[in-house]
Amino acid sequence: MAGVIAAVCVGIGIVSFVLTLTSAAGSVDDSEAFTSGRSVTLRIGPDDDAAIYVRSPFIARAHCKVVSGPSGSTPRVTTPDSTFTVTKGSVEWQRAFVLKTDTDADYRVMCDDPRGALTFAPGDDADIASFVGGIVVTVVVPLLGLLAASGIAIIVGVRRGRHRRWLEAQAYYGHRGAPPRTGGTGSG
Repeated sequence: MAGVIAAVCVGIGIVSFVLTLTSAAGSVDDSEAFTSGRSVTLRIGPDDDAAIYVRSPFIARAHCKVVSGPSGSTPRVTTPDSTFTVTKGSVEWQRAFVLKTDTDADYRVMCDDPRGALTFAPGDDADIASFVGGIVVTVVVPLLGLLAASGIAIIVGVRRGRHRRWLEAQAYYGHRGAPPRTGGTGSG
């Protein structure tokens, strides 16, 4: 039983690790990559976490703006509070901009930089809390499983040892636990 618990918890940790890395790598749609001065059309809704990633460590002078969309609705283009880098193959993509809107629609987003050298790609805004949560599950669940399995193994071992000693005592002293009689009864 202890081995099964440990194996299941370690398995959960491994699956969590793979899913966490896969979701992070999948947050950049590099098949829709575009160069500086070009644009991309994104479907963004109120519940979407859209972002623009840059394929260069020099994003300080990059700029993105919404150039078309439904009238009266313009997504907010902001720079994120924290950095998040995704590596796909040998290419590093750094999250540069986050897009939020109140209207579900298609928006055309154009990005550029002064040198015209950067490559941009749309993607999902990295949910840092989910990423950290996935890593925590990757570490904590296997650790708790191993601790639980160790505790169960110790408890079962102690109880089996006590039971074995009890059985030995029964065999030696008899069923009631009284010492066996040695010889005849007392004098009369």
